[in-house]
Amino acid sequence: MIKRNKKISIGAIIINILLLVFAILSVVLKNNFLYAWYWIFVTLMLLFEVLYVWLWSKVGRNVDKHKSSTINRSFNDVTAVSIVLSGLLYLSVLFCEFLDESIKANIYVIWIMYVLLTIAVLFNYLAVYNANKETKELVEKTFNRKR
Repeated sequence: MIKRNKKISIGAIIINILLLVFAILSVVLKNNFLYAWYWIFVTLMLLFEVLYVWLWSKVGRNVDKHKSSTINRSFNDVTAVSIVLSGLLYLSVLFCEFLDESIKANIYVIWIMYVLLTIAVLFNYLAVYNANKETKELVEKTFNRKR
C-alpha cells in the first residue's frame, strides 16, 4: 500500500507541474485548446488529491483506542475541509461558466484556481505527514511501554 501512495504522490506532483505549465501557456498564448487542457488537469488534480487521502486513510493504524481515534479525527477533519473547499471552488467556477462563457479563460480565475489547489494539496500532504508522525510515535510508545 505504501508503494501505491508513492505512485499517487508522484502522479500528483507531475499533474501539478503540468497544471503550472498549462496555466503559464494558456495565459501567455490565450488558446482555447490550452484552456481546455488546463481545466482537464485541474480535474485530474482534484481526483489525485481525493485518491491520495483515500489510500492513506486505508493504511492508517488503530494502535490505541483513544489516541488513534484522535489522530484519525484530526486527519479526517483537515483533509475533509481541504477537499470540500477545493471541490466547491471547482464547482463554483463551473457554475459561473453557465453565467459567463469566458470565465474559464480569465487570467485571475486560472491563477487563483492553481494557487488554491496547490495550497489544498499541501495541506493534505501536511495532514498525512502529521498523522504518520503521530501514529509512529504512538506505536513506539505503546510497544516500548509493554516491554
